[in-house]
Amino acid sequence: INLLFQKRVKMENFKIDGDMIISKTLTRTDVDQHGRLLLPKSQVLTVLQKMNNVTQESLQNGIELEVLDMTKNHSYSVILKSRNASNDYVLATGWSTLKHSLELKEGDNIKLYWDYLNYKFIILNFEYSLIPF
Repeated sequence: INLLFQKRVKMENFKIDGDMIISKTLTRTDVDQHGRLLLPKSQVLTVLQKMNNVTQESLQNGIELEVLDMTKNHSYSVILKSRNASNDYVLATGWSTLKHSLELKEGDNIKLYWDYLNYKFIILNFEYSLIPF
């Protein structure tokens, strides 16, 4: 009984910082053969403030990050990079694998939570649709 109580308390104490969620409804170009996900700039800029040692140069080269799917207990490696002079941000290498694994299509919404304590994104999709964004 005590273990059950501890689990319940831990879940109740689990708080998500809404500012650390990148949320996007997927467009045709996000799911086509280009192999990249264009991310909302303002949301990425907020998340970047919680990332360690990120520079404009490292973003242009690409930063390898982990994306965790807790429902399948599976991790993906993706590259976050700024794409051009307008500083569009994309998930590049690794996005196609992630997209296919989650069976994402145009019109679906993806929510990525930046867990800055563990330095990884956590997928907040489907079961977590009640989380405001």
